[in-house]
Amino acid sequence: MKKVLLCPPQYFTIEYEINPWMHIENTVDQDKVKKEFDGLIRIYKELGVQMLEIPQEKGLPDMVYAANFGNPIGNMFIKANFKYSQRKKESDFAKAFFETLHFTIKELPDDIAFEGQGDLLTIGGRWFYGYGKRSDKKAKPLLEEIIGSEIVDFRLINPYYYHLDTCFLPLDAKTVAINPRSFEEEGLEKVAHYFPNVITVSEEDNSLIACNAVVVEKTIVIARGISQKLKDDFAKYGYTTRETAMDEFRKGGGSVKCLTLEFH
Repeated sequence: MKKVLLCPPQYFTIEYEINPWMHIENTVDQDKVKKEFDGLIRIYKELGVQMLEIPQEKGLPDMVYAANFGNPIGNMFIKANFKYSQRKKESDFAKAFFETLHFTIKELPDDIAFEGQGDLLTIGGRWFYGYGKRSDKKAKPLLEEIIGSEIVDFRLINPYYYHLDTCFLPLDAKTVAINPRSFEEEGLEKVAHYFPNVITVSEEDNSLIACNAVVVEKTIVIARGISQKLKDDFAKYGYTTRETAMDEFRKGGGSVKCLTLEFH
């Protein structure tokens, strides 16, 4: 059974701009925010996902994007070091939460940025890491030591897709969906090397941050509005989609995966 951590959006607003999706003048509709979050919860319940919740702290509007808190692996939690000061306190609250679950806490040096599951993803026993926009490349060897595994790294080049989980969606050990404009040629070669099946996501679908989705067995929980072509591409490899509205959360630069910290 998949297990996740979510942060209900009690104080979600756009108070600053730290990615190109964010505009202070872009007002968040609180009623829609609640409906969108409740819709995601409903789908997870129907799919049998086990959900834990951490309360959002006032003054931390981006805390709803729980995927960035760090990485829970077994009984270990690798705490994030956020690049921007506006988010730094989020990982402290996440650390305290995981301490109550009796997780062993692992921390990187304060001067090395690492934004959790936003940039460190795993599938089929292999680990993938994005750096260059939010997380630092020099975190990679430290993370390899902590998790005891080699990590395949990618330099991210598109400011709109600033975390790996916004442009790289591994479905299984052989299949991945990507935004090709987020990677250098070397990165695309790595993708092709590790994944025989590569789904190239269109600009239209990337405008919905389509790769920012969560896979539950053979179901992909994804933002509402994706193209029929992308659904068909997923179906070729045996996957169905469950769409859910993410319009308000996209104003902050996130979607389904950003809201969802997965336990591994």
